[in-house]
Amino acid sequence: MDDHAGQVAATGQQLTPQNLERLAKLARERGDLDTLLTALDALVSVSRERVASATSGVADLGHLAAVLIEHGDALLDHGRAAPAQENYEEALRINRHLATADRSPESEHRLGVSLERAGAARAALGDLVGALDIQTECLALAHRLLADGGAPAPQARQRLANTLEKIGDLRQQQGDTTAALDAYTEALEVRRGLLSVYGDVAPLLRDISRGLLDVGDMLRLRGDAAGALARYAEGVTTARRALAVAGGTDIDPTVPRALFHSLSLVGNMRYDQGDVAGALESFAESLALVRWLRTEYGEHPTVLRDLSVGLDKVAGAKEALGDLPAAIEGFEEALGVERRRHQIVGDRPEILRDLVWALEQVARVRAAGGDAAGAQAAGREALSLRDR
Repeated sequence: MDDHAGQVAATGQQLTPQNLERLAKLARERGDLDTLLTALDALVSVSRERVASATSGVADLGHLAAVLIEHGDALLDHGRAAPAQENYEEALRINRHLATADRSPESEHRLGVSLERAGAARAALGDLVGALDIQTECLALAHRLLADGGAPAPQARQRLANTLEKIGDLRQQQGDTTAALDAYTEALEVRRGLLSVYGDVAPLLRDISRGLLDVGDMLRLRGDAAGALARYAEGVTTARRALAVAGGTDIDPTVPRALFHSLSLVGNMRYDQGDVAGALESFAESLALVRWLRTEYGEHPTVLRDLSVGLDKVAGAKEALGDLPAAIEGFEEALGVERRRHQIVGDRPEILRDLVWALEQVARVRAAGGDAAGAQAAGREALSLRDR
């Protein structure tokens, strides 16, 4: 950190908002989360003082709300969800007041941002009812913006689709698959309608593919296997279009990942219906895709997780088809990937859980292949990780 930034950090709240904002910007660019939190905490205090002064106005309130959101984001990155939520809720109260006092596209945009943050925080902390209340308010805001032209129609329709998907997620978590299916279906139709505005662009096609998977998931949970498979297959077709449109260089990795997930779900359905050879075909293509992702984007934990899943599914299908040596090789490679992921991320519960699963699969197939000692070693390691 340079001398000026060090001075800002040392004097904290006594410095001007401009200096604190500069420190926050430097800290964010350099990945210095502790300094970022220090600067934003001081900036929140300074902003409160300005709001409390006799000369403060609407701009100062709006600035405080923006700083609270930025501080909340940094707190979340630091694993402090509860104080982050407090910041979001305070920003939401401010932006509700501002939108009521002066309803304008700018004030309603700020309100929408606050609603999104507060809703996500409530959901993350397990308050599904509170989160649904927030998303219902978001939905009303999106409809109002569309009705009165307060925002460009395509952007308002995108917000509407995003909100409907979040409502679908919350309804699914509550176990209401009917309401979730309705919300996902409406979101999908809104996104399909945007094709007439934007045409075949990769991000929109990716989102449509994801929407098809959401609808397919709900149909599967409701017992409509044929309907689910049809949506998954359409998701594959749409994701292929997205990847083709994206081109061959500098591709947003979420585009090929959409195809990876679509192929995986098609493979799952084929496997469940007894078409193991067809499932293997889908799994093998999805695995080839995620291997390419690893080559292109390196050992990002998310890519490694996808790779491990892809290897596991291909190995499972080969085992079901009687090719035990190939299955053992696949499960062993998946275990190696999970070890690497654990090395990068550390002892987080979900990482240990996935590593235990990989060890248990290796122990099982080693035993099936007659390697009793290898099976016992993998089993003992899995047991020790379970204790952690």
